[in-house]
Amino acid sequence: MGFVEKRGKKYLARYRDPLGRQRAKSFARKADAQRSLVEMDIAKSRGSWLDPRDAEMPLAEWAEEFLRLCRRLSPTTQDTYRRDLHKYVLPRFGEYRIGFLPADEIENWLNDAIDAGLAASSVHRHYRTLRRMLQVAVDKQKILQNPCLRVEPPKVPAREMVFLDWAQAMDLAEALTPRFRALVYLAVDAGMRWSELIGLRRARLDVDRRKVRVTEQLVQRSSGEWVRKEPKTPASIRSISISPFTAKILRDHLERFAASGTDGLVFPNRSGNPISSSSFLSNHLGPALRSASLKCRFHDLRHTSVALAIAVGAHPKAIQTRMGHSSINVTLDRYGHLFPELDEAIATSFGDHLAEARRKREERLRAEASAPPKRLRSTA
Repeated sequence: MGFVEKRGKKYLARYRDPLGRQRAKSFARKADAQRSLVEMDIAKSRGSWLDPRDAEMPLAEWAEEFLRLCRRLSPTTQDTYRRDLHKYVLPRFGEYRIGFLPADEIENWLNDAIDAGLAASSVHRHYRTLRRMLQVAVDKQKILQNPCLRVEPPKVPAREMVFLDWAQAMDLAEALTPRFRALVYLAVDAGMRWSELIGLRRARLDVDRRKVRVTEQLVQRSSGEWVRKEPKTPASIRSISISPFTAKILRDHLERFAASGTDGLVFPNRSGNPISSSSFLSNHLGPALRSASLKCRFHDLRHTSVALAIAVGAHPKAIQTRMGHSSINVTLDRYGHLFPELDEAIATSFGDHLAEARRKREERLRAEASAPPKRLRSTA
């Protein structure tokens, strides 16, 4: 146990940390200094002692350490953290000490961003970045608790899914230039994500067997660099069967537009490079949507693929595997509202079959009633 020493009008609580180093903390009252020593002894005995100097670290300094710790994360996640921190978090909190960041200040920061006109989804992402950074500080025993856990972040309204019907999907595909027509047909047929489609290589597409093997995705960093990475979840590594219709379109596409070689991109731009989402939206998808009088995002083609599969009676487990969802719960949580339509179709089908069975039964009973009675055979 340490001891309390008076220095002028202050009281120093002197103690040794778990590594035996001499430490001191000043207090205005002797009782507070003594209570601090007791609390430190209890914390050391429980293994929960934290170096109080770490809590004094400026948030800007911890942000740089946090980014170094994130080097094993995906490049896009690192880019998102770095952009959010330097553009939104640090201008407001960079000089704050990580152990003394008030929860009410964080909530005011979020409210100010909403009042300034930022989208709730963007503000919520900035909050998640700050929350994650402070949680790592807790995990690394720099601070005792995460103040973001006492903050109510803005609610993000769920974005309504758009589902195209068969005719609309075909109208959209045919409104595109021939170079990217097959891209939309495959998106609707296989339900693949944008990053999976633009990263698809010839070796992963077998039009003869009508199979697409999804093993990777291609993403573009904020610097413009293209990076190949593993799919979103382990379940996203999958083999997808495609229709003969789409396979025929893809066969022609491979001959005309795909890059050469087994590692060549199936959907490159005119220069043979991956196409960026912004370029595709402004130069291809946007004009095609206007031409077809439709409104949707590219990701809505994935939703459309699920809706069309449900409409033809696909089982939820088959949809989960096809979409690469991590679990059946993800599929049902996201698309469960579409299954009542299928339930109604099942009920209608049951009604038709029951009515047909009743009709046949009544015909049989009428036939039996009108038939002459059978004569009993004599036993004499």
